[in-house]
Amino acid sequence: MTPLRVSIASAAIAFAVYATTAARTITWWDGSSYPLAAVKLGVPGAPGSLLLTLLGWLATRVRLVHPVAFQLNLIAGLIAACTVGLVTRLAITLATPEGRAMGPREALGGALAGLTLALGPSLWTYATRFTPYGLSALFTALILTVALAWWRRAETSDATPWLFVLALLFGLDVSVHRTNLLLLPSALLWVTLGRPSAWRRAPAWGAAFAGLTLGLAFHLLLIPVARRDPLFNIDDPSSLARFWGYVSLDRSGGGFLIHLLPRTAHFVKVQLADYATVMGSNLWPRYPSPAGAVPLALVLVGAIAAVRAAPRRTIGILGFYACASLGAVIYFNLPAHYFRTMDRHYLPSLVILAPLIGAGAAALMRAMAGARGGLRNTLALGLGGLLLFIPVMEWAANRAACDLSRVRFAETYSRDVLETLPKDAILLTNGDNDSFPLWYLQQVEGVRGDVSVINLPMSNSGMYLAQLRRHDPRLAGLLAGEPGLGILGPWHPSDSLVTIPVGAEGATSLPDSIPPPASITIRLGGDLYGEDQVVLDLIRLNRWRRPLMLAVTVSPELLTWIRPYMRYEGLNLRVIPSTDPAVMNLDRLRTVLMHQVQYAGVADSTIRMDSDTKALCSNYAAALFNLAYIQLNRGDARGCLDTLALLEQRLPAQRLGPQIAESVTPLRKHAEAVLEATRD
Repeated sequence: MTPLRVSIASAAIAFAVYATTAARTITWWDGSSYPLAAVKLGVPGAPGSLLLTLLGWLATRVRLVHPVAFQLNLIAGLIAACTVGLVTRLAITLATPEGRAMGPREALGGALAGLTLALGPSLWTYATRFTPYGLSALFTALILTVALAWWRRAETSDATPWLFVLALLFGLDVSVHRTNLLLLPSALLWVTLGRPSAWRRAPAWGAAFAGLTLGLAFHLLLIPVARRDPLFNIDDPSSLARFWGYVSLDRSGGGFLIHLLPRTAHFVKVQLADYATVMGSNLWPRYPSPAGAVPLALVLVGAIAAVRAAPRRTIGILGFYACASLGAVIYFNLPAHYFRTMDRHYLPSLVILAPLIGAGAAALMRAMAGARGGLRNTLALGLGGLLLFIPVMEWAANRAACDLSRVRFAETYSRDVLETLPKDAILLTNGDNDSFPLWYLQQVEGVRGDVSVINLPMSNSGMYLAQLRRHDPRLAGLLAGEPGLGILGPWHPSDSLVTIPVGAEGATSLPDSIPPPASITIRLGGDLYGEDQVVLDLIRLNRWRRPLMLAVTVSPELLTWIRPYMRYEGLNLRVIPSTDPAVMNLDRLRTVLMHQVQYAGVADSTIRMDSDTKALCSNYAAALFNLAYIQLNRGDARGCLDTLALLEQRLPAQRLGPQIAESVTPLRKHAEAVLEATRD
């Protein structure tokens, strides 16, 4: 058995687990935007991942699996499996004494390290969906592998080719997701520890500079990708000026988001605690036995053994870890109560620690075997076999949370939003989870291409409006706002009253018994922003020729001036030419919610739901509750009870939270009382 074979075996086991638990379709957040960018060769939001996008685009030129999102999720699993293989090899290197070949103890230690990383929650989470974070982990492993290869040669030469490759990886990481750039100071320390004299020679500096420059230059490919003018093209980095704005994260605050002081939350109680929680879930998982502490204990034993065997090299490795861990905590400056976990940015530090698990396991087995063979050697190998149960226990502990093979909520919820819209609708959305999945379904799966999905926050950008006008001829005459490419700031309407004619042929969604008015008068007030101007133009120039819809996910604090004209229609609100609360198309609302919406399989308790899914799917409950409330107010107590029965059947409280039952119970009792009074 060779180190390569052990590494391949670990990677194969990891990929088998990842393939069977990979999401079969898109997921929330980046799990929708990156598949969309890869298939259409588009540009996701900064900092993006050009390298992942190109890899995904190449991988989908031949469709082997349906849907294509599943094929991309398998690519994510393959990337993570390669990381596992490299970590296994790194662990064998650290576990094997200098000048000796790998033995069974080192092989077991390497496999233990790789599989412990593979089946921990962090890497497994990002191995089942197509996002940049698994690729970041792979680049961490590649950087360590190249750094160790340089170290072995640094005793006799500057090993400039390896310095070139090491610097190249750092440059390319800008096109991955740039988290590994935090390791740059530790790379300088590494070279200083391994061969300080290298800094006194021009070839070493030249190799490092050339590698870094070439790697950074790769990111310039983003410009021709954007110049193709793909439909999915966030911030359009098609010129050098826009490219710089994209890479420096101008839209998010600029300056590469370097904001170290003041701290946005308590450094120890919040920021370091968040990091410790993520590391603990991987290195001290909650097993129903003391075995949970074994991975962390092996890391400590491995660090001690590595220091004894190669002090300078181990100090260099710990330097990498310090930059990846403490450096990440300091740089990302996690705000208190941040809505997303930062575990994706802590993956590099976990990759650096994992090989020490193998070094610790091998050191323990060598200590048990002692200087002699025989029974002690057998006991040592027995210990190694027992340690391999750690990955098995990790698999058992994390499988339920990491298995996405039956999770389809992002796709099914988004289909419910799109497929229930009226023909040629214009839908205004608010954020990532109510926009990216819809765009993916439209552009990749061909679902409801007649609908125009406009993201409201992005409509504050003249650049985004220009893209809409170029790609959707139906919107070319509607979005008549400022065509400049900057952010549209607040503006003050010259007249707070705007009168808009209503065409008789318009898609007003008024009941047949109510003819459309000749016009409506909208009262504007306060500072209005680009999104307000865009929506006003849509109403003023469209005049109900196309249905104008607002996703229920849009905050009630936005577009307050148009809220009196909005009525529920399924999972969206429809703008109608009336402020009378009693005026609404109840038949249309009932048809959508009772017969068209599929409710995304929420009632299946065997499928895990995360917090994002619960938040989005709670809109189902709100829509049905609203329908039941309207039915009761209009004297249809029986219809109200039928709607509430559907709500409880499709959206059980134990799935979405007890607040559903708390809302439904009083309304049901009221409807039952009304129905009983009617019978009497």
